[in-house]
Amino acid sequence: MMYVLYGSDSFSRSEALSAIKAELDVNAMLSPNTTRLDARQAAPQDVFAVCDTLSMFGERRLVVLEGALSQAAGRTGGRQSKRKPAEAAIERSPWWALVDYAPRMPEQTVLVLDDGENIDRELLKALEPVADVRRKSLPMQKEIAAWVQSRARTTGLTIEGRACSLLAELVGTDTWMLASELDKLAAYASGKAISETDVRILVTDVREREGYLLADAVADGKAAAATKVLHDLLAKGRPPAVLLLTIENRYRRIAAAREMVDRGESGRNIAARLRIENPYALERLLDQVSRYPMPRVIWALDRIAQADYDVKQGIIDQEELSLELVVHDLSAPAPASQAA
Repeated sequence: MMYVLYGSDSFSRSEALSAIKAELDVNAMLSPNTTRLDARQAAPQDVFAVCDTLSMFGERRLVVLEGALSQAAGRTGGRQSKRKPAEAAIERSPWWALVDYAPRMPEQTVLVLDDGENIDRELLKALEPVADVRRKSLPMQKEIAAWVQSRARTTGLTIEGRACSLLAELVGTDTWMLASELDKLAAYASGKAISETDVRILVTDVREREGYLLADAVADGKAAAATKVLHDLLAKGRPPAVLLLTIENRYRRIAAAREMVDRGESGRNIAARLRIENPYALERLLDQVSRYPMPRVIWALDRIAQADYDVKQGIIDQEELSLELVVHDLSAPAPASQAA
């Protein structure tokens, strides 16, 4: 049997794979007979050899192959070709061999192809007659509340409608995060229905959390990490102006803490003034402050103000570009002139 699990929702794909495993593991012997392979590192014949190797005592064998359809997507065989059929076939990905292999795969073997959204659609179409194909796509924002309600029912959790809407607003379309927050709410509720108030108490706005991660990477001088987080957030449609403000707020907190440290004030006083309740958050802030002498902090705030000015005056006409330049400059090593 062959399954194809593909789509942008990796959480739902993982859930579907877990369901397949549970169905196969009737005698608790599936784990030693499970093999995971990566299409970037394995050839089709390697996969077929594993599938053809029968397990001892006739138990089911599970083979999970990741990325075969996306590997095939880069080949001409996955797109429309104006060449002759024979020439197009030559250019096809080696993973097209899956189509011919599926009918002769041993009955006790289950092969699961796990892939994302960017795949060879022609190969997928060719596999449909010989495989159980399931698409798992991320829900749209307007569908999230219904997704939350459905997931809650699946896990035996009762959640009010307004609580579903609020959770959808705070978390967005990240299904992994949604499932994690529902698990946290279930533990908190102890069998009671989850209310809107419960969500407000326990669930942090993910957009704020993402901005915190960006500001953290910038202030820590982790240029590569900061750039990656920035690109991820921009791809999700986060407004550049909001992200710039988040970074600015971080440096204002560093500046305030720096002044207090220079005056010899205690960590307790700093926490009280900046309203920091989490000891870890205070520790992280003080760690950053220790690496930021006041000249460096002043320069950083001036650089952020300049970026805002450049966009508003049309000197730089793309907010995204201006923000990328700020992130690059702030996360770069400090020059000697800012060391004291």
